[in-house]
Amino acid sequence: MKKKLALTSVAFLTAITLAGCASSSQTVATSSAGNITKDELYDAMKSSTGKTVLQRLILIDVLNKAVGKNTLEADAKAEVTSTIAQYGGETSFNYILAQSGFANKDEYQQVLYLNKLIEAAVKAKTSFTDAEVQAYYDTYQPKINVQHILVADEATAVDLINQINGGADFAELAKANSTDTATASKGGETGLFGAGDMVKEFEDAAYALNVGEVTQTPVKTQYGYHIIKMLEKPAKGTLEEERTNIEALMMKDKLADNAYLTSVISTIVQDAKVEIKDKDLSTAIDTFLPAKTTDSSAAASDSAATSGSATSESATSDSAK
Repeated sequence: MKKKLALTSVAFLTAITLAGCASSSQTVATSSAGNITKDELYDAMKSSTGKTVLQRLILIDVLNKAVGKNTLEADAKAEVTSTIAQYGGETSFNYILAQSGFANKDEYQQVLYLNKLIEAAVKAKTSFTDAEVQAYYDTYQPKINVQHILVADEATAVDLINQINGGADFAELAKANSTDTATASKGGETGLFGAGDMVKEFEDAAYALNVGEVTQTPVKTQYGYHIIKMLEKPAKGTLEEERTNIEALMMKDKLADNAYLTSVISTIVQDAKVEIKDKDLSTAIDTFLPAKTTDSSAAASDSAATSGSATSESATSDSAK
């Protein structure tokens, strides 16, 4: 029902690991058919994943400097260790990584570290005006807490609503009938959630309820049919009381906007004056650089400038007459 995934990465960054291979003729593998050198390995890996990995390494260096002294690399390592434990060990964790497109634990940890750097850098570069905070406050709704029962068909949902209206205990019905395993054992209680945390149909129906009220028609979502009961619906505080929470939510929206992330990172990368020496990898950070002008567009620009100059000169000449 929630819209989050356990393993995520910034959308415009792909996760591929390239071993740190210095240019060398040192042999890394031998066989009766011949030897493979580090040079050969490096060239092969460079052509397939080099630009992506170089981009990541550059961004880590540049953003780490922009953020300043931090513990984000250690935080990423600790988070990976915790996640492995949550999945029951490295075997299960590695399976999830493979399904998510990561090559190994080190690669996932490096991408996680980069994402933390991106978040820290964007937060440092982002502020909100009073007008922006006011506009957000005007439509803001505090987090709510509900119980719900999820079933596969509408007829069952209608029957459960009738039982609730007849005095049946909502929590007991949730434990006995709900197919949402994450909440059924808790009597259907979701815990606090806010705008954008749940699928729209569920969220709209929930926010429309008053405390103690139950939806009288089943709420259909992609997961099935829900019966929802409002448990907690705090009143909205004043702007001053809500400001800290509102700014946190506004920052969350910024961090979910890849176009905004790219614009902030582009500024940081361009200020760092990155120069890529290897011509084969020269476009690795083009995503964060101004668009290159093509010869044809440059010629058109020159032509327009010449035309504008001639027009200006003509106007000056006419004015002098």
